[in-house]
Amino acid sequence: MSNPARVALVVRPGENPQPFVDAIAHGAGETVVIESDAGLPSDVGGLMVAGEAGFLSSDNLPIALAQAIDAGFPVLGIGWGMHALNIALGGELPIAVEGHGDPSIDPTKHTSFMAPGGKVGYTIAGSGWVTIPSAHTHGLLPAQVADGLLSSMYAEDQVVEAIEKPGCEWLIGVQWPAHLHERTPKGFDSLLLALVERSEQ
Repeated sequence: MSNPARVALVVRPGENPQPFVDAIAHGAGETVVIESDAGLPSDVGGLMVAGEAGFLSSDNLPIALAQAIDAGFPVLGIGWGMHALNIALGGELPIAVEGHGDPSIDPTKHTSFMAPGGKVGYTIAGSGWVTIPSAHTHGLLPAQVADGLLSSMYAEDQVVEAIEKPGCEWLIGVQWPAHLHERTPKGFDSLLLALVERSEQ
């Protein structure tokens, strides 16, 4: 029996990594938790960058994120991690948004449009309008998204819910709490499964 794929995890400083560790385990992977100022371990095949809060101007980009991008490793950013991925690729800081919940309370729900033809839609096997959990006070509008990234899912108020890098690289960021897979629609946990699967390659 082969060993599970090892995925590095960087969580926003001060946040609890355990829910994200559990999410990687749901994808049948093994987590290597590292600090934001640590390099990418040599024995991992992928990276998750995550956090429930918004990325602030005082936050530092994780060193491992730049290394993973340069090395062509699969990367999944969740919440804070989506913002970090966007900034690492030349985008802008998130802005304050209203009506998308708050990480300090249970997620609310709202409808978002998943564009057909993107990696997110392909991985989840869906497109069109879907209802997703939401618990964030900061987000990206199209103007904040880095050049070269595709906004592959967005809410009715144009807040971007998913970004991805077109082409061969598997670089995906999502705004919704994808780690809370029991709260997401059927098939949405495929993002976690896909990250682990690609981390084996």
